[in-house]
Amino acid sequence: MQAEILIPRSFQEARTMYQAASKESGGLVLISICETGSFSLSIGGNRFHIGTGDILILPPDMPLEDSDADSGKADVRYLGVRYREFLRSIRTGRNVWTVLMYARSNPVFHLDENDRNLTSSYYKVIEGKLRTRKSYYYDEILHAILQCVIYELCVILNRDIGAVESAHPDTRKDMIFKQFMEMLSTDDGTHRSVRHYAEDLFVTPKYLSSVTQEICGESAHELILSNMTARIRQDLEFSQNGIKEIALRYHFKDLAVFGKFVKHRLGLSPREYRKRLQSF
Repeated sequence: MQAEILIPRSFQEARTMYQAASKESGGLVLISICETGSFSLSIGGNRFHIGTGDILILPPDMPLEDSDADSGKADVRYLGVRYREFLRSIRTGRNVWTVLMYARSNPVFHLDENDRNLTSSYYKVIEGKLRTRKSYYYDEILHAILQCVIYELCVILNRDIGAVESAHPDTRKDMIFKQFMEMLSTDDGTHRSVRHYAEDLFVTPKYLSSVTQEICGESAHELILSNMTARIRQDLEFSQNGIKEIALRYHFKDLAVFGKFVKHRLGLSPREYRKRLQSF
């Protein structure tokens, strides 16, 4: 299984991971924090300067070109989060999507001293956790830390974009997308039809899918399946229900179909997944 959180050690490594993820796993959100010094990079023909205390946020599939970050003139910390994991982490968050959309055209934000210390501390916690041996709650702990990092960043970045947000109210598409994500966050994972959500939002399934694809790069169907996968993962890890009971709960017609779904989404069959947990 692919690592969901990556820590590149150089710009070249970060760019390689970023570009490879676009082809293999739906993309990577790349966060770069300039601790000291300065560097510059080109994105789609535009040159950006990143100085001490600045943070660079790149949503997936940005045309990342060249940089002098490896010249030795800057101390840069990199953090890559696979887009699927990012979606999982922010599903219930408000105003988070505004940050990502804003970052596509304004990727550089400045941090004051307190914010720099906070982000540096979180980075060290994630780095340290990734080095530890996997334990029973390893994934849950890492996921919780990542959620904290993302929400803290959104608090910081929304200070800069608050004026922009108020000057440009949400479009209808933004509102539909946010409502859909809120519906997903409260759903128990048993509804896998795009039509189920589209009808409650008074739009067609095709239109809902076009909205999610435009805003976050994922189809409505894929977001629904991701939510179902997260719920199934929880049941496999924490419930006392048998695998057959879990399959029936999520309306799979038989164990073979359920097993194939879990294998595709989690990389292991339901029995293998539970057996792996018992080995910790």
